[in-house]
Amino acid sequence: MKIKLFIFASIIYIVLISAFVFYLDLGNYVLSIKNFTFDLPVSLWIILPLAVFFILSLFHISFYSFLRYLKIKSFFKDADKFENFTQDLLLKKENKTNFQTQEFKKVADLSKILISHEKNPNFQAINEILDFLEDIKNGKVVDLGKFKLKKDDVLFVENEKNRIKNDIDYAYNFIKNLNSIENEIQNLAFDIVLEKGTYKLIKSLKFAKNSKQILKIVERFKNKELELSVAEFEVLLSGADWGEKEYLQIAKMVVKLINPDSIMAIFEKIKNENSVALRAYLYLLAEFGLIDKLREEIKNDDKKFSDFQAFLILREKNVKIELNKLIL
Repeated sequence: MKIKLFIFASIIYIVLISAFVFYLDLGNYVLSIKNFTFDLPVSLWIILPLAVFFILSLFHISFYSFLRYLKIKSFFKDADKFENFTQDLLLKKENKTNFQTQEFKKVADLSKILISHEKNPNFQAINEILDFLEDIKNGKVVDLGKFKLKKDDVLFVENEKNRIKNDIDYAYNFIKNLNSIENEIQNLAFDIVLEKGTYKLIKSLKFAKNSKQILKIVERFKNKELELSVAEFEVLLSGADWGEKEYLQIAKMVVKLINPDSIMAIFEKIKNENSVALRAYLYLLAEFGLIDKLREEIKNDDKKFSDFQAFLILREKNVKIELNKLIL
């Protein structure tokens, strides 16, 4: 209650009580304490305690109002300091700001945690969150149920990514019923299946794979991380849309993994349908020593296939050749 309002209300109350007791004319009352005798009208015996209570109450309110004034004054001083404190935090300068109020001391400690992510024994709940953040940063999967995060919250999404990266089955189940990839996390799940899943899992997915993703599968086949039959390899290549360099790269990768007749048949078919696969086909002819067929293929364009012409010349002279370095 404001002091002015308290004084006004108290005076009105005392005046009303005084008027009422004087109107009643209750006579006198004698109070004896040892050798002291007090003979006063009853109305004064009623009014005097009220006056004393009013004075004491006024002193009490004034005292705590003064304390509040000091605190508010300190609060505004701390508010003026806080901007400089924040600047020093961001600049990672040594900070010697001393706050007078407990509120700003607490806010300062919390601000330091936000910048440094260092734990503070006074904030156990925040320390728990810092542990979760560190685990997620390190690729671990944590239980975020108690935080009731929405599915599009950054922390929830990062935790889902970690789960996908750490669990191939979860990654597969995340996308197995989809007809297309529509967002970043679905794309991550698909990448994980491509990197870690069996070809049976990969080909069971309903959506089409782009050339880059097919190349990743072939690389795993080359590194013996994944098994492909000749038929599966042919079907896989038929879905790609590569350029000349990519087809040549594939030919170099699988030349020793598939029997010569099968791989030659596959690339001859692709070459007949798409001329950009011709260099890959020529590379395989050179690799398997089908010299006459190679000469036949390049006879009409010596300049374009000068590297293969060089191969033929060096071979005739029995010069040792590193075909992968010559044919690029």
